[in-house]
Amino acid sequence: MTEELMKKIDRINEEFEKRDFFIKEDILELFEQREDLRDKLDAIKFKKIEFFTVEDENCVGFTLDDVQVNFFIEFGEDEEGEWYEATAEIISF
Repeated sequence: MTEELMKKIDRINEEFEKRDFFIKEDILELFEQREDLRDKLDAIKFKKIEFFTVEDENCVGFTLDDVQVNFFIEFGEDEEGEWYEATAEIISF
């Protein structure tokens, strides 16, 4: 990924951290796996990205023009300690 793309991903992560969602690894994994999303992120100006939180669904996300990306977060705890699982949902308009 290009340096400019990584900067945008870091800024997306910062927006999520402001909302108390710490899922940078999941964000990186999504953009590593989805070339179409990398292309959309590369083509859009950061200020045009809309961020949102759906608190009652433990969800945080953003829109890139005609695509909405939601991360649903499930928290838990087991004998090894606290954990979370992030599930990405991608909706095309």
